[in-house]
Amino acid sequence: MFVFRFLRLVLRDVFSQSCLHQFLLEFVGTALFLSASLSTLLIRGDKRSTGGLTNQTRPSEGPLTSGLVTSSPVCPLQVVLVFGLSVSMAALSVGGAVHLNPAVSLAMALTLRLRLWRAVLYMVGQLLGGVASAALLLGLTGDVTPAMNQVSSGVRLHQAFTVEALITLQLVLVVMVTAEVPLPVGATPLLVGLTVSLGHLVAVGATGCGMNPARSFGPAAVTLNFKDHWVFWAGPILGACVAALLNDLLLRPRWRRPEDWWRELKQLYVLTDKEQQGVLSQLP
Repeated sequence: MFVFRFLRLVLRDVFSQSCLHQFLLEFVGTALFLSASLSTLLIRGDKRSTGGLTNQTRPSEGPLTSGLVTSSPVCPLQVVLVFGLSVSMAALSVGGAVHLNPAVSLAMALTLRLRLWRAVLYMVGQLLGGVASAALLLGLTGDVTPAMNQVSSGVRLHQAFTVEALITLQLVLVVMVTAEVPLPVGATPLLVGLTVSLGHLVAVGATGCGMNPARSFGPAAVTLNFKDHWVFWAGPILGACVAALLNDLLLRPRWRRPEDWWRELKQLYVLTDKEQQGVLSQLP
């Protein structure tokens, strides 16, 4: 009876307006972020163009037969800048409280900043946003293989796993600091964007820089190519968990005694008597 009642309370929370609204924000924000960032890996002007802002053809070559081609960008720095700026853009557009990354949502749940079932729902929204953006780009270019995260030749799997864990660790640490320290409006998305760019500077040559399972899952799902895909889940998940524990237990301790942790756990997952009565009175 208790389990059944608890499940009803969970479902009531999941289908609340605030939870569903956040789910929608995660989906839209992730789709915006990845549509903008992955496009730099897939769409650029034909090499026969002048490369200028006017995109005019050279007189000696005649008109171009195709305006866009699927190709990797010439300069890796372009990837670094676009990913950092696009995540800042998406966060500012839909609201600075969005996670846009399953690893971040997991860390928030692990540190009792978010109920576990809400974290799972947010992750689903993020993964759907990744698939939607990859499907959109597949329709535009016909091939999203260059946007896939793949372990580079010469890089061993344990090395790729470690790199993914480390760059996700530094990202989650920064996210947690910005969530706790008062900052000017708009500063949080920009700091997170810089952290994403830093991760790409470190890992783009080794793994293409996953750091975000939703980013890796989208292109893999639409191409049905999951080779070494576990690296881009296990690495970020480990990095997020280590960052969460490191932040709350060592860098900025939140609990002095186990009783403090238990009290906060009950406050997050167990409704007060008044809240229970209010919710249960609405149940059929």
